[in-house]
Order: sequence, then C-alpha cells, then structure tokens
Amino acid sequence: MLRIRKSAGWYHATACAMVLAVGATGCSKDDILQPDTPDVITPDRLTTPEGLAAVYAGAVSDLVVATTGASGVVIFSGLFTDELMHASTPPAVREWDLRGVLNTNSVVVQVGTAAAPQGGPFLGLQRARSALEKGAAALPANDPRTGELYALAGLSYIMLGELWCSGTPVSTRDPLELSNPLTTTEIFNRSITHLTSAAANAGGNARVQNLTAVLRGRALLNLNQPAAAATAVASVPTSFSYEFIHGAPPARQTNQIQLNTASDIYSVPDREGVNGLDFASANDPRVPVTSTGPSRNDGVTPMVVATKYPTIGSPVAMVTGVEARLIEAEAALRAGNPTTWLQKLNDARATVAGLAPLTDPGTEAARINMTFRERGFWFYLTAHRLGDLRRLVRQYGRSIESVYPTGAYHKQGLTRGTQATLIVPQTEENNPNYSAASCLVNQA
Repeated sequence: MLRIRKSAGWYHATACAMVLAVGATGCSKDDILQPDTPDVITPDRLTTPEGLAAVYAGAVSDLVVATTGASGVVIFSGLFTDELMHASTPPAVREWDLRGVLNTNSVVVQVGTAAAPQGGPFLGLQRARSALEKGAAALPANDPRTGELYALAGLSYIMLGELWCSGTPVSTRDPLELSNPLTTTEIFNRSITHLTSAAANAGGNARVQNLTAVLRGRALLNLNQPAAAATAVASVPTSFSYEFIHGAPPARQTNQIQLNTASDIYSVPDREGVNGLDFASANDPRVPVTSTGPSRNDGVTPMVVATKYPTIGSPVAMVTGVEARLIEAEAALRAGNPTTWLQKLNDARATVAGLAPLTDPGTEAARINMTFRERGFWFYLTAHRLGDLRRLVRQYGRSIESVYPTGAYHKQGLTRGTQATLIVPQTEENNPNYSAASCLVNQA
C-alpha cells in the first residue's frame, strides 16, 4: 500500500498519479488538478480557531504595515513635519517635505507593494481600520484579542483624526459603503467608542487594558479634555510598552523606517524650516543619530542617520507608559499646576540613563514649549508629531507658520508650502458624499 502524507499539493498529485497508474482506487482523476493548500485558510474556515487566529494576526499586520511600512504614516507624517528630511531625488516624495502634496501624488495613489500598501498612507490606514473593525466583530466577546483589535481600531481613528483634515471620508469595504465625511471631533469620538468596546472585551488582560487606557488618554487630549485624559491613564505603569513587531524579510515583516533611513532616503533634520526641533544635534539618547556626510542619493542633503531602530527587525514602541506620564504632565500644566507638571516630565526622564531632570523655565509659554519638545523627542518616528503640531494651533493658539517647518527649503531653491494636514487621495472624490473643497488641508 502506498502511503504519502498530504503535506503539499505536489506530493498529493504525484501520489494520485502513481495510484491511478497501477489501477488502484481512492483517487480520482480530478484529484490531480486539486492541489492541497495547507497554509491557506479558506473562507468557510474563518470561524474556526485557526481561522480566527488568522483574522486577528492579519488585522494587526495590516496596521503595522500602514504605520511602519515604506509608505506608512510614520515616514510620511515625519517627512511632512520636522522629523525627517528628504535626502533623495523623487519629486513626488519631496512634495511631502515641502508641505505641498498634490492629491494625485504618486505616493498617495500608488498601486502598492508588500512593503508599501496600495494608496499610500491614507488607503493603507483605512484598509487596516476596516480589517481591525471586522476582526474585532468576528472574535469572541471578552477575549483579549478582541479587546486588542478594538483598541487598535481606536488607534487607527486617532491617526486619521491627527493626520488628516476635518471632513475626512471613512468608508467601509467588502461590502463597499461610501461614508459621509467625519469632522475631526467625530473621528476622535469614533475612536472613544472603539476604546470603550476594547475595555469591555479585555478579558482581564493587563496589556490590553494599558493599551486601551493610553489610547483613550490620547483621544481625550485631542478632544481638548486634558483632565479626563489624565484620569484615563492614571493607572498605567511608566514601564508599559506596546510594540509593533518586525522581523526578517519578506518586506511586509520588516521595519521599513529603519531600511529607508539607513539607505540615505531620509535624513534627520536639525531645526528644519526655522521652527523644527534640534533632533540632529541635541545629542539626546531618545533620538540617537550618526552623521555620514552628504547623502549618497542626492549628493546635497547632509545625511544624519536615525539609529533609534538599529535593524530591520527592530520593534516600534507605539503606545507607552511614558506617554501616560506626559499626558498627565500636560493636564497638570493646563490646570495651572506647574509642580506636578514638572514632576511628571521628570518621572518619564528618569527611565532613560543620561537624561538629567528638567527645571521649570518659569513662564507659561516656555512650559508649553518644553512640554512639546519632550513629546517630540519621546515619540520621535511614531506618528505623534503632526498631531502635536496641530494641537499647538487648535488648543494653544499658535499660528501654523510658527510651529510647522516653513520658508526656504534645504535644496533646489524651493520654498515650502502651507499645508497643515496630509492630503486625501483624488480617488476619494468618486465618493459622492465627499468634497475635496470641504477638506481644508491648510487649516490645522
């Protein structure tokens, strides 16, 4: 008797061919044309334990790629602000560094690869949001994975609210349902709804509870509710860290932030566009850098390599207990309590060797500057910076051109534009409910 384990389609087809050749039974001629797919979960098995595990992993992976992929929100919001500087040649990428992105920009509407999702940052994040929402609805109630997916769906809305205009469309796919645009407030409230579901389905898992708490604090801070934000994060330990995990190729698994910064595509700026922070020269352990001379790509841009993520397998700490302390610090400042404000900032700094305690600069404006400087260095290349610049405008009354990189560009005699948010792709104008004219990218 011939016994061959069906571990791959080739073996199964070969075994059947051999059996048929000697006139035995147990295989039909059609079997030769039906290869096994042991590594593929078919739609009818999505509700099995294996299927649900795949749904969970796929949804998380979609968000990781949309965030830390080659065209993810970390790189392109960092390029749009003062975290990264264009050190290569493609004009379509340079538009982001210039704060003047066309809605037909090739990054915005790209076909997509394993490392760079279709449609660039916007559609990549929308795809991840949809997968997270559907995955959370499919998994069992009170399962920590369910709570985690609801929390990450909340994070996807936070990013949409922080990075794109008020009036952003949030449609669903499979089946397609074209949405009405949501205001910035509506987007953050949608995030709060998902975070409430996350808390209800955490299953007692401390990791999911802390993830949910910090994200709730971040959403409430964006909604200009600092006291409620501080309450939300009060129980989160400073040592908490929720990381996006990366590994060896294929490209979908790798840390594309590291790959692109190490390849002389993006450099770490120093006081970019007058208002930028001194990321390149501060000698701050939270933003480690290495200077290597002119970029190998354009031969002009001073190449300062970000080494926060040393390898393509480096994890990215997206949500942390340090963020909880900085939310509490900002809430204390808003409440007129500079003593607690300073203590919370220094509680966070005490977690990193080489960071001396801060001293009170003595004025409200200087304290605000110090708060957002600390946030800039703590959250470097984690897609926080653009949301912070927008809050400086909306909540603290700063002008756009006093906080964003502005004025003369570092090469080619160009001048920066005036956009304050990332652009929605032109393809979204196929949605009859959406109008590009109402999505005001020049308003924070």
